[in-house]
Amino acid sequence: MNKYLALWAWTREVFGDKPFTMDEFRAVFPSPDPAKVIHDMAKLNLINRVEKARYFSVQPTSLPKGIVEENMAKEKVLENATQPFAFSHDDAVTIWTDGYYWTGFTSGFKPVHIQINKADTESWRKFFADNQAECALEGERKTMFGVVFILHPTERVRPVLREDTPVVPLKTVLEYCRERVHVYKPALDYLQEKYAMTGQARGHAS
Repeated sequence: MNKYLALWAWTREVFGDKPFTMDEFRAVFPSPDPAKVIHDMAKLNLINRVEKARYFSVQPTSLPKGIVEENMAKEKVLENATQPFAFSHDDAVTIWTDGYYWTGFTSGFKPVHIQINKADTESWRKFFADNQAECALEGERKTMFGVVFILHPTERVRPVLREDTPVVPLKTVLEYCRERVHVYKPALDYLQEKYAMTGQARGHAS
């Protein structure tokens, strides 16, 4: 069990729903740096500050929800990315179909597919680690849950902007759908109908 999670359980045992001060915390739990411990636990959403220098440990029913909400918020970390990328695979299908077609996720796993430059792979790993966000290379074998950024390295990523969102070209998305037509036929039909007038659905434009 995570050490802070175990400490949270003990704060529930000792204080229950009663607010406590730093001094009260230190009196019960010997620590060389109680301020740091409380800061770390607050960052992990295990305790909340109710007012200046007074805290309370979150209720057990609130803890899972808080963890999930914090994880889901990680989708926004790409707003701070400095390396080029393009949404790809299922996310690109969703973007190009204007949100009409969603697939590729479960109730407990929300992958975010991005195409990156192969040379930037380690930089991306560090970026997600620095932002406390989970990432995995395409095909990597590991237990995954919540928001996980799936990295698809390529020699050179060539994003196009769709409503200010970097995404792989339409031609790439159409090829992806055609290769998996048994799953993506509704998306393919949508794209072909929408872009038929311009010829883009036949892959002549990106």
